[in-house]
Amino acid sequence: MTAPLPACEPDASAATAVSVPGARLRLRAMVAIGHSPARIARALGEGISIRTVQRILCGAPTGLPQRQLDRIADLYEAWWDRCPPTRTKGERTAATMARHRARDASWCTGMGLDDDRLDEPGYDPHCAWRPATGTGVASDPDPLRLRRQGS
Repeated sequence: MTAPLPACEPDASAATAVSVPGARLRLRAMVAIGHSPARIARALGEGISIRTVQRILCGAPTGLPQRQLDRIADLYEAWWDRCPPTRTKGERTAATMARHRARDASWCTGMGLDDDRLDEPGYDPHCAWRPATGTGVASDPDPLRLRRQGS
């Protein structure tokens, strides 16, 4: 009698790798709910400039390391359903400009995305921009830093 073969498990890291197109969709969804590229870049921290965020949003090819793509995915998880703060006139203006940019480009918010397909090659959401109020206000200033500190 032979022993049963061990169950084969797919490589989880390959299935969950964040792609550049997936990062682009995540960034566009955050802009669609009102987060400006500058706010996103500040939250992502060093290594990802406003220019880099802008290039990704516009579809320009970027050679981001996997670590930075993963940070974009982490920020998206923290902010996908959260609006930016609008305490000051500058914050309100930045949020309005971000939403207008997303509306003009027909970028959808996170609710219009299929999270299971974001990093699939060729995934194209069939949803356009729609106004969204979110479920609250995104933490400020850096949800990723707070998460790394265990808060």
